[in-house]
Amino acid sequence: MAYAGTATIASKGADGGRNHWAVTIVETEAAAGSEWSVGGLPQRVTIFSYRATLTAGTGTTINPILGEEAAFTASTQAHIATNATTAVHINDQTVLRCYLPTGTLYGRSTVDAGSDNTIATGILIAEGWAS
Repeated sequence: MAYAGTATIASKGADGGRNHWAVTIVETEAAAGSEWSVGGLPQRVTIFSYRATLTAGTGTTINPILGEEAAFTASTQAHIATNATTAVHINDQTVLRCYLPTGTLYGRSTVDAGSDNTIATGILIAEGWAS
């Protein structure tokens, strides 16, 4: 099987005049460099919560990384953030204000081993730069 990273917007609504999205990403056959994307977002967004769990596969930990363009690297301005620790489950509540030139958020779970991994990710996003 080939890598599949499926992103869906599970809910979208307005709160305090801002649109909010609860995004769910399910990756199968994921390897260290596998990349997913979520399109249809505004250019200015705030990420409030990033939770990811390695649910199956050869890997033992993940270390998520986010970017604003496809095939980004951590050494460029297209890099948004890298999780501070590696673990089987990540629950990062760091508030990230991001500018997405094309309205697309990119990410890699960066699993430590294998290419047979399944990873479930949930991200809470608000429109604009919020605090």
